[in-house]
Amino acid sequence: MRINAGGLSTIVVGREREIKTIKSYIKMGQHCAIVAPRRYGKTTLVNAVLEDLKNDYLIIKLDIFAASNVRELCHLLIDAVYQSHGVSNFVKSAKDNILDIVSRFKLDTDFVKIGYDLLREPSEAELIKKAFQLPDLFAEKQNKRAIVFMDEFGDIERFGEDVVKKLRAYFQTHQHVSYIFAGSQTSVMNKVFLDKANAFFNFASIMNLPLLDIDQCRTFAKGLRIDHIQFNEQAVEKILETTQGHPYYFIKLIQEAYVLAYLDDSSLVTPDLVDKAIQKILRDNHAFFEVEWDRINVKKHKGHVLKSLIGLDTVSEQVSLSYKSQMIKELKNEAVLNNEKQMTDPLFKAWLIRNIAI
Repeated sequence: MRINAGGLSTIVVGREREIKTIKSYIKMGQHCAIVAPRRYGKTTLVNAVLEDLKNDYLIIKLDIFAASNVRELCHLLIDAVYQSHGVSNFVKSAKDNILDIVSRFKLDTDFVKIGYDLLREPSEAELIKKAFQLPDLFAEKQNKRAIVFMDEFGDIERFGEDVVKKLRAYFQTHQHVSYIFAGSQTSVMNKVFLDKANAFFNFASIMNLPLLDIDQCRTFAKGLRIDHIQFNEQAVEKILETTQGHPYYFIKLIQEAYVLAYLDDSSLVTPDLVDKAIQKILRDNHAFFEVEWDRINVKKHKGHVLKSLIGLDTVSEQVSLSYKSQMIKELKNEAVLNNEKQMTDPLFKAWLIRNIAI
């Protein structure tokens, strides 16, 4: 497989089953929630699906994390709805010169007026109601189904329980929209969609993203050509051993190893270049890993429990089995550990082994 280096970050490796599943949900009008730790490729996966479907659906993307308050959240959604109609930065343009939008885009004046009036809505309650009805309203007017992708949806809870309940009430009335939710905090996403007390209980089908299949990663890496550079078999195995099918690090390590080969004017990536690339990734992420470790280790014995699971330490006899179990449960809920009590971030594990003394 030949590819330009800049295109690697948008490639989806070994997710054929997940892509087919998401498309099936959309075809049936079923909503789905994608849950996985950070850097597992949730956004990249959904964007790949949406790219395939963009000619048949209105595509509306909203990053919940980007909004600092309810009004800003509504404005981001309004922008996203108009973006699906080819109008970029509607909110800013509407504030500056609404006539410019009418003249520059082939958009019915009534469509423009809806958004313009919304931006002038003084009531926050009315704003959120009308803004979150826009996807269904515009889809109906265009006689075309819409797909709304809400990234980091677990973050919606910070806007308050009242907002969450209102959104659920609005969404359940929509006849022309399929929703895709994504979130990295396993405990939060499970609470949102699996807790009977939550407004979104059973609203969407849950999809937990696993690590990539190693054989599919191997096939991809062995067949990869970036310009004139390829990876020898030993380098591929080193990459697989290090990343363990982690989507982000698999691609990142390929990128960094390629750059080193390019700088050396080499046509072949070898294991020693992969080792150097690993060291660079660990250096580049040192501050991030340090903050993560401090966050974990601030709670008594929690750091010791984590280290014991990767063979760096033994848990003190003063720590009861019940307390250890509680710490493991917290680490799973925080997506530091998976259900098999293995670390979800293989490079964080490598950093701990190199930097944290017993």
